[in-house]
Amino acid sequence: MKKYEALFIIEPDAASERFDKVKKEISDNIERVKGIVDECEELGQRQLCYDIRHNKEGFYYLVKFAVEPNLINEVRDRYELSKDILRFLISSVE
Repeated sequence: MKKYEALFIIEPDAASERFDKVKKEISDNIERVKGIVDECEELGQRQLCYDIRHNKEGFYYLVKFAVEPNLINEVRDRYELSKDILRFLISSVE
C-alpha cells in the first residue's frame, strides 16, 4: 500500500450542518477499496481566494491514508461526485 494525503475544501453549509456525515463519507470511500485511514485533522474554516460554486469560504479537512496505487483513481472519482466537497487534492507521501 502507498501512503497519501488528501486536503478537502468542504462547503461551509455542509461543514456546519452535515459535517459528521461528510467526514464519514470521506473515510468510508477509502475503506470501501480496502484502504486504511491513518489520521484526520480539521483545519477550520478559511476564506477562499476566489469563489467556488458561489462560496467565499470553505472548511478545510486533511486526511492521511494508505491505499493500493491502482485504486486511487476509484477513490478520486467518488470525491468528484460529492456535492459537499468543493475541491480536493490528493498527493502521495514519500
